[in-house]
Amino acid sequence: MKPERLALKRAFGETIKGVGGLEAAATFCRVGKTALGDAQNINCPDRWPTLDVIADLEPLAREREGWPHVTRALCRELGGTFVMLPSAPADRGDFLRSAGALGREAGDVTQGICEALADDGQIDAREAHGVRTQIAEAQALLAALDEQMRAIIAEGK
Repeated sequence: MKPERLALKRAFGETIKGVGGLEAAATFCRVGKTALGDAQNINCPDRWPTLDVIADLEPLAREREGWPHVTRALCRELGGTFVMLPSAPADRGDFLRSAGALGREAGDVTQGICEALADDGQIDAREAHGVRTQIAEAQALLAALDEQMRAIIAEGK
């Protein structure tokens, strides 16, 4: 099995854990524990969860780190990344405030990288985790700004 497919199996396993295990997961979707267990088992290369099962379970695993697990893994396999859209409806908003917040966050990413490299010219796992947090915050601001632009386009003005 290709590494990307192993990552999808592991991601589904994380979703199952986030729901509370196989027994709990089976109560929230149309398939039973055995099918769910096979779908996350790397030794069952021909067994996969269906989209409706993922759609039923993934929202319930929101509290587990790395959520949404399967969606993120699939995005990664396809050469992309998952970015959560803002929860508030997009409006025309204050563009200068949005652009300023994005600029500050991009600066935080740059500063985090520079600080990590300053000591020894390397970025360790702890430092990388901090920079990734800043990157995620910048991506969220970009997504919010993109939603503002989408709303303007949808208005046709």
